[in-house]
This record gives sequence, structure tokens and C-alpha cells, in this order.
Amino acid sequence: MGSFFGPGAMILWGLVAACFLLALRHKDGRHIRGARRGIDMLLVNGPRICVAILGAGFISVILPQDLVAEWLGESAGWRGIVIGCVVGPFFPGGPLVIMPLVLALLKAGAGVPALIALLTTASTFGVHRILMFEIPMMGSRFTALRLISSLAIPPLTGLFAAALVQALGPPAIGH
Repeated sequence: MGSFFGPGAMILWGLVAACFLLALRHKDGRHIRGARRGIDMLLVNGPRICVAILGAGFISVILPQDLVAEWLGESAGWRGIVIGCVVGPFFPGGPLVIMPLVLALLKAGAGVPALIALLTTASTFGVHRILMFEIPMMGSRFTALRLISSLAIPPLTGLFAAALVQALGPPAIGH
């Protein structure tokens, strides 16, 4: 319940209220169209979010914590970062799906540097996005140039995160 009324949620609720008031000022029904569109998106994405969070809950209790800690934990060092870089592109979906899975890995003993590398590769090299959108829309030459020019980014983010964790300590992660 705290997260529904926590500081982050209150900022989001404030933004929603501001958008509602801006739409209401037009006096042409935009506030109703906006609410309907929001409800439509909730009906499409709400079940996905629920399934992703439920799945992440199960994953967090069935993953062998000693194995996750060994291969992805803070002590895994560069090996954990490399593993995060290798598996990241194969994580399905966008942030609605991947964030609960990353949280489950974190709770199972994965380290922050490996997970940051994983998230970066999932965002930069998501196979499903490349095959479904980028190649068909931008062409294979553009895609190849983007992929090659981005190769160093995920491992560098993992290494930089490792340096920050070492200097500042691990972040406090909610729930």
C-alpha cells in the first residue's frame, strides 16, 4: 500500500491530475477521450503487468540463489557483467516485463553491475525489437551500423556500475 501512495506514486498522480485539468480546459471532451484511452491501455497492459509480476515472484523463489549469486552476484565481477550482456538481448518484452524479472534476479542474489549490463543489452540489443521493428523499418545496413557502434556500451555500463557500487555501496532497492 505504501508504494501506491508513496512519493513516486504521488508525483505520477499529480501529473495525471495536471493532464486531466489541461484536457478539461479545452471543453471539447478531451478529458473523457483521455480517460477512455487510459482505460483501454490499462485493459491491454494491466494483465501483462500482473502476469510479469506474478511470474517474477515465482522466479524469485525457484531460482537457485547460490547459482545466481555465483554467476551474476557482486563477486562474479567481469564474468557476471559478460553473462548479463549475453542474456540481456533475449529477455522478452519491454520494461513492464523485464523490470519484475530483474527484481527477481536481484532478490535471488544477482549483483547490480551484472543487472545493469543486462538491462542495457536488453534495451540496446533486444532481439525481438531488432527483428520485428528495426530491420524492417530501418534496413539491415542501418541496424548493423547501430549494433556495431553500440557494442561497447553494455559492458562499460556494467563496469562503471561496479566502480560506483564499490565506491558508494549498493543501492537500496524497494520491495
